[in-house]
Amino acid sequence: MIVLVPVSMFSVNFSVARGRPYSRLERRVLEQIAAQAGVAPDQGATLTSLCDTFRVHERLMVEAVVTLVGAGWVAVTSGREATFVLTDEGQQACLSGKDPASVVVAPAAPCTVVLDRTAGQLARRGEVLTVSKQEARPDLNPSTPLRIMRNALDESQIQKLLPRASGEWVRSIGRPRLVTVDRFLPVRVDLVDRFITGLPRGWHQALSTEILAVAQARKEELESVPDVQPAPQAIAVKVAPPVQAQVPATGPGRRPTPLSIPGRKPAAAALGTAAAPQTSASFPWLYGTEPFASSDDGPVDQSTEAALFSEVSGEEAHRLVISEALATAANHVLIASPTVTMESLSKLSDAIQAAVARGVRVDILYGDTDEGTNPQEVVELLHRIGYHAAERLGRDLLKPARERTGSGASLLIFDGRDGTLEAVIGNYQWVGAPGPGRTRSVHMGGTEFMAQVARAAAGLWTWSGDPDSADRWRHVADRCQDDTAVSAARGDRLKDQVLAELIVDDEHAQVAQGPEDGALRVGGVCRHETGFATGIRGISVVIRRPDGSATP
Repeated sequence: MIVLVPVSMFSVNFSVARGRPYSRLERRVLEQIAAQAGVAPDQGATLTSLCDTFRVHERLMVEAVVTLVGAGWVAVTSGREATFVLTDEGQQACLSGKDPASVVVAPAAPCTVVLDRTAGQLARRGEVLTVSKQEARPDLNPSTPLRIMRNALDESQIQKLLPRASGEWVRSIGRPRLVTVDRFLPVRVDLVDRFITGLPRGWHQALSTEILAVAQARKEELESVPDVQPAPQAIAVKVAPPVQAQVPATGPGRRPTPLSIPGRKPAAAALGTAAAPQTSASFPWLYGTEPFASSDDGPVDQSTEAALFSEVSGEEAHRLVISEALATAANHVLIASPTVTMESLSKLSDAIQAAVARGVRVDILYGDTDEGTNPQEVVELLHRIGYHAAERLGRDLLKPARERTGSGASLLIFDGRDGTLEAVIGNYQWVGAPGPGRTRSVHMGGTEFMAQVARAAAGLWTWSGDPDSADRWRHVADRCQDDTAVSAARGDRLKDQVLAELIVDDEHAQVAQGPEDGALRVGGVCRHETGFATGIRGISVVIRRPDGSATP
């Protein structure tokens, strides 16, 4: 039996970054600018003095200086002749003794992703053989319910699907653009063996139960209809056998399309045919071997390197973490809580006010409001805190979400004393009423992992209806990816390294709920059965040790 899964396609533009170690000349130029500033602070190095010192052609020196300026390590001062001085970042680079590196950013080929409209699963287009509505014949073949009505994706949902070469990182992601809506993924269902053919890898756990239920319902429906015998006077119509179409060459490595598979007829050839259940003549690739030859129906491991600093458990430990984050953050603090209450938020007012007074940007988001609290009260309270901290500037620094995000995410992001971004991910109610059960979170870092977390933060702001704040966190993610590329070029290694996979929203349907292979799974989610946010909303992390040993 054939069952259809409704899908949509989105086109995504993105760019990739690759780290490039600085040349020996660029390193020496950086050191010479630092040395000359120490001897003659009022003069500084000039292009002429640098060329005289290193005895190289002016063009080579210009390239070296431009590279250092682009990295933000050297600044140009005006005057009779342009002079070069070190920035604060340049001074830190010289003192660190590490070899500098730059980032090369290049646009990548657009990627098309497929969204299933029943469970919200995502896959690359090359992993899903879809057909048009005319070819799928939903009037004859049963279909899974159309639940996911939104026509937008945020980059945190697709970042792991974007292809990149070894040594490259996704630097920035454009807004996914809806390409088509009315398409279907046909799958073949064997109700005897309860086997499904045609689903991409990773979709089975989220969709198998739904597909089998639809197929069983159609089987019972057909069995309840009495057989209709043909009338004796019916005229037999001789139907010519279909002509085998020439199979277009696909070439090695190219994705087979429905029309490139033997036995597949063009849509026009089916016009005028009698209404009948679809068979192997309609979807021949479902009646041979698996189209993607995968015996494992589980999701692909898409972990990245991260740093696991500690595990946080209990009310008191979480309070200490958020107090320290607000007291020590240099630029950013983001608090995303499953719920919010005025009482819990008021308890943090002094710490928030002190952070804003130092010039720290503080973002407050929440999935829902507890009974007796409404969003307008939350906004007014935070506006008062911001004004008391920095008067009119307080409204720019302290950003409350005006709308609920609908997410069960429990997330705390802040930059430490050294400027590196860190996150605490779990199930704690940061600004909401304490819930039943054990509260547990993990304190994590690592630039590549934090780039994903920052994009998830941008996604939460998108759901709350604040595109400007979402863009701000996208820029934070871009800077994290730049740092990742630079660290890779220098060969830096993380301390307390683990392998971590960030799970966002409907990806949770692919992840087993129990422990597996010693992995630690921590996070917060909620499920919406109806409305624009239908599906699973939340953020979790799955952590594994690089050597395969159990996580704490």
